[in-house]
Amino acid sequence: MISIKEALARVQENTAKLDSVNVNLLNALGSVLSESIQSPINMPPFDQSAMDGYALGGDALVYTVVTEIQAGASAAGKSLSRGEAARIFTGAMIPEGTVSIAKQEIVKKEGDSITLIEEVREGMSIRKKGEELAINDIAISKETYLTPAAIGFLSGLGIQEVNVYRKPKIAVIVTGNELTKPGEILLPGRIYESNSATLTAVLKHAGFDSSLVTVEDDFNSTKETIGNAIDQNDVVIITGGISVGDYDFVGKALAELQVEEVFYKVKQKPGKPLFYGKKGAKSIFALPGNPAAVLTCYYMYVRTAIRSLIGISNPMLEEREVSLLHDFTKKGDRAHLLKAYITPEGVQVHARQSSAMLSSFVGANSLIYLSEEDREIKKGDKVLVYILPI
Repeated sequence: MISIKEALARVQENTAKLDSVNVNLLNALGSVLSESIQSPINMPPFDQSAMDGYALGGDALVYTVVTEIQAGASAAGKSLSRGEAARIFTGAMIPEGTVSIAKQEIVKKEGDSITLIEEVREGMSIRKKGEELAINDIAISKETYLTPAAIGFLSGLGIQEVNVYRKPKIAVIVTGNELTKPGEILLPGRIYESNSATLTAVLKHAGFDSSLVTVEDDFNSTKETIGNAIDQNDVVIITGGISVGDYDFVGKALAELQVEEVFYKVKQKPGKPLFYGKKGAKSIFALPGNPAAVLTCYYMYVRTAIRSLIGISNPMLEEREVSLLHDFTKKGDRAHLLKAYITPEGVQVHARQSSAMLSSFVGANSLIYLSEEDREIKKGDKVLVYILPI
């Protein structure tokens, strides 16, 4: 049995970035660039006005308005002499001879003449050609995660396609004869199945599609289902059946399928019976069946692996040091990952921490990490907190 720190290290050591693909920019959100992008244009591509107002030619007391330039219109061939002005609008191309832009709020207009009621400095309200980015400069570097702002920025450069690391194909396999699908009659001894909904939703929230398969507690069916999933996907996530009970067939199936064990069992609560293995470049996670343990293991390990596969350089959950709002006693010698809620004052442990109780995750925005050695934590003590994505 290994520590949380060792398990996380092994996950990252065993996940290499997937191959690069060319995608439409509008489909690249949440991907990572596999190569740097050079700007094909100057940004802005011409000297432009930053305001609605008047382009001024030289220094004068009174200006004569000789032309008007709208945004999107060319000012090529137009020029201003000293004492001349052009009515101009935000984003419009400025004519030759412009020394500054006077915003319309500081201009008094009478017929074709304008006078300034405030001083205007040379170069005021002019966005210079290439001010943000010069042609052939690096617009966005390789390994950058593409946020909505990055997508918009690249679109503003006229870029339509980008090369990114491919997003993985992911399969979710749910095991357990005791499980009933929502909507069906709940017979005695059975429970409604929630792990598939949880994993499908958390993957979708992170920008990943997944396929779903359910399998009965039968060795041959389990082996065949897992084998097919490994053949067709980059990541396989299995819930339940990884312990050593009479009807737990996942571990035996993985062994027969020659999945290489990277680790099995982590000294943590919840989620001790966690398996991570490899078959070639494929990543296989077998998670315990309890719903809260499933989500904890996903956030700590599966999410880390998937984000590593698409090239994210900081794949783990964000860490913070936060003051605990109350005393807490940890029992046992395993490290704990406690569902918790951060406020401006500190962090509060949720009352119900059972691995079977998913309800405690509903109001959680973080996981508190307590080490194997921690026992009595006092109010005001700093604790390591993992921030959950929202």
